[in-house]
Amino acid sequence: MPELASLGDVNAALARAHAGVDALLAPAGFERTRKTLWVQRRADTAAFVFVQRDGAGRARIRNTVEIQLQAGIRVLDSDFPALALNGPDTRDALLVLRDARFHLRFNVASGDGEARCHADLARYVTTILLPWFERFAEPSALLQAPARDPAAGLQQHAALGAQDQACLRHALQQGADPARVAASLALLAIKPRR
Repeated sequence: MPELASLGDVNAALARAHAGVDALLAPAGFERTRKTLWVQRRADTAAFVFVQRDGAGRARIRNTVEIQLQAGIRVLDSDFPALALNGPDTRDALLVLRDARFHLRFNVASGDGEARCHADLARYVTTILLPWFERFAEPSALLQAPARDPAAGLQQHAALGAQDQACLRHALQQGADPARVAASLALLAIKPRR
């Protein structure tokens, strides 16, 4: 029976993956605000990406680590109490875009597949994630797009749910509620502008 990777080995592998994500997202204006959260602030919204290890809550360390990226756009005037994952998710992409053959896991103990995982993370970010964020960079695009259906999986042509579209429309027409904006910035770990 092969030995399990140590927690230190897993953490080092995740740190390498995070550094790779940093290098991919920083040129697009994303800043790392938490250990696993990257944010790009805009006037009325913020784009964000979570990077995590599949099964991160499990106590047992396995040799195989799978990286998952989850994304969304937060309307700063939203009253939703959490960050809604309303953007592309690598799990959905693996199911829907099977021909893309994204390989987002590797063996920590042997290093097998790590280079391919990093290359496929880069391919996913540049072909799926960043174009989606660019498509919805302007509030008008968010309001003109169909409302996102949370049960539908990967939706490259939708972003916000109906409630967030209403919050964005309200903020653009009547101004944002400072308390809601402060709560959103806290969720995103962004320091308020002075």
